[in-house]
Amino acid sequence: KAVVLAMGCRERTRGALNIPGMRPAGIFTAGTSQRFVNMEGYMVGKNIVILGSGDVGLIMARRLTLEGAKVQLVAEVLPYPGGLTRNIVQCLEDYDIPLLLSHTVVEICGKERVEGVVIAKVDENRKPVLGTEKYYPCDTLLLSVGLIPENELSQKAGIMLDPVTGGAVVNESMETSIEGIFACGNVLHVHDLVDYVTEESKNAGRNAVKYVKSEISRGGPKMIAKAKKGVRYIVPQVIRLDNIDKAAVLSMRVDNIYKDSKLVVKIGDKTIKEIKKRYLRPGEMERITINKGALSEASDSVISVEVSEVV
Repeated sequence: KAVVLAMGCRERTRGALNIPGMRPAGIFTAGTSQRFVNMEGYMVGKNIVILGSGDVGLIMARRLTLEGAKVQLVAEVLPYPGGLTRNIVQCLEDYDIPLLLSHTVVEICGKERVEGVVIAKVDENRKPVLGTEKYYPCDTLLLSVGLIPENELSQKAGIMLDPVTGGAVVNESMETSIEGIFACGNVLHVHDLVDYVTEESKNAGRNAVKYVKSEISRGGPKMIAKAKKGVRYIVPQVIRLDNIDKAAVLSMRVDNIYKDSKLVVKIGDKTIKEIKKRYLRPGEMERITINKGALSEASDSVISVEVSEVV
């Protein structure tokens, strides 16, 4: 009677990056190398370059260093790292592994096995800057260049997807646009901490049971969540007030690094909550809890979140 989608996500591979060069051995996604080292007991290489600063890539930089490999550097095409700050500190800085921001691999050298990579600086449009190319000899290239929610099944079912998250559009019950189908975890939107995945999955499971028992309200007032200045997306996208017990939790990511700023929650033009932050980073998911009382008293049907400077 109810279905919970929890397919997770997959890693973006070399094929999605269109890096020029041959197809030699020695190119792995960070997750594949993690499985080889931690579960199979195989070393993927001795002289390694990592492209992308996702959390798994950062963790594998440390893991491979501890296993005796030489991790030359981590290159990131964006002007800010993609992983958690604590992983940047504990996995790169503590092991003297350089992080090159606004850099990318423009060529993979080698025929049978990777022999080296060419790395260049990129401009604000992520296009390589001519004359900045530098060759780094290595035998392995790890890719930690993002995760894609595994939503092929969702598409076949006709579920509405959010173009920003790549996951389903859901309401406060984690229910998708098709009644009785729920979604949670990385198939919904990419998380940074597994604790939040677990919490979200419990919420989806509880509401699936409520659906089977016909305890979910279909009517009543509802609100649309909109991401505004500085915020990439908000999950859930729809909030039906009759199904909230005490509070609604909004999950979101910002679109850039912001210092000494605040997250401002508004219903219509009325500010209902402000949260000051010393740092806001795209690699770290933000969560805001809104009490049901504040939502029930609202006269508007749109709740929005934006980033504002602290004056």
